[in-house]
Amino acid sequence: MKRTTGMKIALSAVIGIFLLLHADPAEAKMKLSADSAVVMDVESGTILYEKNMDKREYPASITKVMTALLAIENSSMDETVTYSKSAVLNLESGASNMELKPGEKLSMEDSLYGVLLRSANEACNGVAEHIAGSVDNYVAMMNKRAKELGCTGTHFANANGLWMKNHYTTSHDMALIAREAYKNPSFAKITGTKRYSIKKTNKTKTGRLLVNHHGMLVAGQYPQYLYEYCVGGKTGFTSKCRYTLVTYAKKNNMTLVSVVMRADAPWDNDNEYTDTLKLLNYGFENYARHTIKNDSMKDISNNYLFTRFSPFYNSATTSLTVDEDAGVILPKKVKLNQTKKKVEYYQSPKTDKKGRKIIGKISYTYNNKEVGGTSIYYADTKPPTLNDSIDMSKWFDDAVEKVNRPPFPWKKVALISILVLVILFSGFFIFRQIRAERENRIRRNRYRKTNRRYRRADRRNRL
Repeated sequence: MKRTTGMKIALSAVIGIFLLLHADPAEAKMKLSADSAVVMDVESGTILYEKNMDKREYPASITKVMTALLAIENSSMDETVTYSKSAVLNLESGASNMELKPGEKLSMEDSLYGVLLRSANEACNGVAEHIAGSVDNYVAMMNKRAKELGCTGTHFANANGLWMKNHYTTSHDMALIAREAYKNPSFAKITGTKRYSIKKTNKTKTGRLLVNHHGMLVAGQYPQYLYEYCVGGKTGFTSKCRYTLVTYAKKNNMTLVSVVMRADAPWDNDNEYTDTLKLLNYGFENYARHTIKNDSMKDISNNYLFTRFSPFYNSATTSLTVDEDAGVILPKKVKLNQTKKKVEYYQSPKTDKKGRKIIGKISYTYNNKEVGGTSIYYADTKPPTLNDSIDMSKWFDDAVEKVNRPPFPWKKVALISILVLVILFSGFFIFRQIRAERENRIRRNRYRKTNRRYRRADRRNRL
């Protein structure tokens, strides 16, 4: 019995230690009306919570997030968009619009305010025709861009989101698109604007006042859903798609984006807005952002790759930097030093949109999930020298291999050590129990033998 108790204590200790070292972040069990939902950190791309995030759904007007992003990336805000007859008249009855007329001219900036604030379908058509020559060509560009962003369950069939059987996406893909869009200052400015006025045009004698449809940003028909941390977003609805919503919010140095798809109506107890509020509050209450610039610079300032092998890659001739505002998102109470950090160098440099040369990246993982990171940038500070013509492929491979060697597995070693100690303790405990039982048995036997001798001697004396 005692031996069994000792083994139970040892087993409980092992299980407790394992759970302590492999504890997952707190997870919420939310009641959501939406069929599919996700909340993501904009800066790192870390997913904080999801429900059926890879399930295909019909997006309705949140499609316009991609429409606007693509337009911003392929035009300037002061370009003039001339609206064709097909753009303004080829709409379903009752489709959202801002009553543009054939031949009317708007700047690209005004057009995009119409797309994102008024959700004007004809503005989407006009922008698409202006950039790609036709809506079909623009849709092809949208699908190509979606794949570049890592979308795997998306296919666009139009630029405005009106229902079509082959026009679908997922909440995960939509979050990837919305995240990329918000990184663009022009998009962030437009989506966060509450009211915007378009001046009179060549076809109108008066201007147009546009009001953002998002109920968490502007008090409209449902003022109870106003959210002080909301900084933008896009609404969507059709009878077949139901309610869809993209929302951006900023709090405590974190910017989150939530996506809900096929949710219930705002007048229901559980709806697109209550779902969004639960998702955003969960993210803000359970996670915190850690800046990583100083931590990351430690890995590149005196790195083996750049100081040992080539004078062309040393601190005297190059400038190595990381993203200034790079960060990671971790559950509260989890420290940065509890993450796993990996430094990776590319075989050939890449160039970002700002023209910076990217030679590698530093990524952070926690519980086997990537939680953030930063690119490593390289800039020449002196004119090229003969080192440029040296073939460094041989030492490069060796350097990369040594730089990317996995860190010493301290946690595994600690766990194994503790397991060994527990086993030794259990063995010692069991050994002591066995030894004690043996000694007690020997003492009992001696006592019985002694008693038998005394009883025989006593009988002899009586005789």
